[in-house]
Amino acid sequence: MENKSFDTITGYFDSCACIVVYDDGQKTTFNKGDQKYEEVLGALKHITNGAYDMPAFGVSLDKETRKSLNSGFWIELVYESEQEYNGMPFSSLLIEINKDYSGFNLIRQVNGKYEGRCFYLQLQENMEQLFNTVENISKNK
Repeated sequence: MENKSFDTITGYFDSCACIVVYDDGQKTTFNKGDQKYEEVLGALKHITNGAYDMPAFGVSLDKETRKSLNSGFWIELVYESEQEYNGMPFSSLLIEINKDYSGFNLIRQVNGKYEGRCFYLQLQENMEQLFNTVENISKNK
């Protein structure tokens, strides 16, 4: 397990091996170095500029989370090895994208399941830029 020291969970974004985009349950994977990977990561980093961690009240239940992936836009940051932040391990971080949200849960995948406590980021703006980027990529696969 890699244990890095970052001030916020955003410090882990650059080290993901791939980004999976979910569009109403349809899954597309973009590997590091792909142009669309860079577009999604760039939009995510833009909306999280100045964001800060907040206590997360969300707890993920694997079955419910997997069901939710069939509706709307989601992205998943997938890592080559297990990471740890604030004492909580994860192998991927799943984010629901809603253009009006001004904060969001980062749902941790551990041992192949989306279960347990989430991380939460409070944004300085909303998720519109990330939403528009993912929507455009989904239309132009």
